[in-house]
Amino acid sequence: MDRSVQLTTDRQILALRPTKTIYEKKITGSRGLSIRVLPSSTKQFEFRYTSRQGARRRLALGIYPDLSLAEARLKAAGVRVAVADGHDPVAERQAARTKALRIETLDSLAEDYWAAAEVGLHGGRRKPKRAVTINNERSVWRNHITSVFGARDFSGIKRAEIKEFMRSLVVDKKLSPASVASIGGVLHAVLGFAVMEERLEANPAVGLARPLALTSRERMFDDAQLKVLWTAAGDASLPRSPGEKTAGVHARLEPAMGLAIQLLMLTLTRRNEVAGALKAEFDLEAGLWTIPSARAKAAHRHVVPLSPESLEVLEAAFALDPRSPFVFPSDRVEDQHLDPHAITRAFARTCARRKIETGSPHDVRRSGATTLTGRYGVTRFIIGLVLGHTPNEGAAVTGVYDRHTYIPEKRAALETWARHLTGAPAAAGTKSPASATEPADSDLAQTKARARMSAEQGELQNAVLVMCMGAARRSDGGNVHLDILAQAGMELASKGAKDRVLGWIDGF
Repeated sequence: MDRSVQLTTDRQILALRPTKTIYEKKITGSRGLSIRVLPSSTKQFEFRYTSRQGARRRLALGIYPDLSLAEARLKAAGVRVAVADGHDPVAERQAARTKALRIETLDSLAEDYWAAAEVGLHGGRRKPKRAVTINNERSVWRNHITSVFGARDFSGIKRAEIKEFMRSLVVDKKLSPASVASIGGVLHAVLGFAVMEERLEANPAVGLARPLALTSRERMFDDAQLKVLWTAAGDASLPRSPGEKTAGVHARLEPAMGLAIQLLMLTLTRRNEVAGALKAEFDLEAGLWTIPSARAKAAHRHVVPLSPESLEVLEAAFALDPRSPFVFPSDRVEDQHLDPHAITRAFARTCARRKIETGSPHDVRRSGATTLTGRYGVTRFIIGLVLGHTPNEGAAVTGVYDRHTYIPEKRAALETWARHLTGAPAAAGTKSPASATEPADSDLAQTKARARMSAEQGELQNAVLVMCMGAARRSDGGNVHLDILAQAGMELASKGAKDRVLGWIDGF
């Protein structure tokens, strides 16, 4: 057959005969349209085109005679218009086929969620999540969720399955209410992201993330237990002797871990803040540790005054690896800092070996705050500053002032705590933090005058803050009472009640 002859009719197409090889003939009057004849006698209409990116494409339109010549012409004309509009039908068809074959697993959804969380597009408060938060969520996912649901198509996961999964965490794994809530919270957040992205109609985890009521953490270390922990950390901080065992029930903690625990106990800071501490954050001459907002909880800078005992610990810690930017470098991963979770495990291991009730690093913060308030008269306001709390966590006005304010009071509190922790005697002439910061009546009068001046100028909230911060320096007012007064003052200020704010100030 003369293959140079172009086709115009169905009769000509019917007359085409197969050969041992594939051949192709153009359809006259329809640019890009042709028919391929296979050795099997199959005749297929195809449309050739070049995409805007310059790629040459071959698009199969249908099999003759199921698709007639007239229908093929119409279909080719439609594709020609789509290509002119910038479409690439072959690429689009391939993408659709790939998507149809690919199951959208819960693991892949979680990866999309964390990628969005890095830039704040995951929902919630629409703020980027910190790397440490994402890493913690990944750890929870890896340890508890992926083995159960990770490979599943997330659109097929039912509420009954999630309910049974959450129940198993309590009944089978015996996890605490807080741990169960943490796992459920991550699962709920990832599925909620799918709803926000319109990839899921409804979140099947709603109402199931917290099967148990959370209870307030009350574990505290008494003085004897604090001494045991402090001694164990001190023993571990010493350099290892040649041939010393590093494994087994009687082995000491690593020196970096011992020093990290000592700094955590002395400063009442969080485990993440201690584990990731950078040497550049410390001003040893001024005796200050400035934890940047990127690392501190609630994303606000936290300034920690350093007691003499803390400075001694830091001197030893800096010498562990002079080249490392971290105060506590990891002994397992090069160029990384100490694992925060390892600090928690070290606490649990020490408690088990020394036969005391298991506690956590956070329990030290609670113990220190309670001791300073109940036995040394430090106000809750100052305790809130020492712990780096936000307004929702501590005193009503804790987070609204310059973070460098009250450094002397914070330093006095932490030095008192260091002496209590180590058993060192108080320096001659040293006053308690309460008495050292208590102003005379004339100081209170001056504070009231400044507050009234701000109120008269219409700066009602600033007036309340001035009065609260002044009153917080006194030791004769109840901590809870001051919190209640602060909240009441802020409510009056937010309503613009100038006369009532003035009356509130005069009430001090």
